[in-house]
Amino acid sequence: MINIVISLCVALLLARCTPLSVLSAAASGDAERGAQIFTQGWADAPACSTCHHTVTGQYGFSIGPSLAGIAERAGTRVVGMDAAEYLRQSILEPHSYVVSGYRDIMYPDYRTHLTEQDIEDLIAYLLTL
Repeated sequence: MINIVISLCVALLLARCTPLSVLSAAASGDAERGAQIFTQGWADAPACSTCHHTVTGQYGFSIGPSLAGIAERAGTRVVGMDAAEYLRQSILEPHSYVVSGYRDIMYPDYRTHLTEQDIEDLIAYLLTL
């Protein structure tokens, strides 16, 4: 009986280490396909990689903020939003929150070009960064 209790406690602690939003977005999205959308664009929407870097220490011109480590930062950007919610809002309503030091110039029409599954795949990819 004590082994069962200990196993349950360990499982709960491990689950607590990963935010539920990260688990649910990753479960409903295909990160590999999301990477393809990020780097190549999709359905007449521009590639996110046109403006965003994804590797820490990557050099070169970048219009948008680096997304390296975004999975960790996204849940702290806007009070009351977890990482997946913040990323979804950033993609679909890019003017709602603009990272300090950057201009409000992100492409505003991803909602028009991408399906719900495309968005889920993109979020799943971003949560791997």
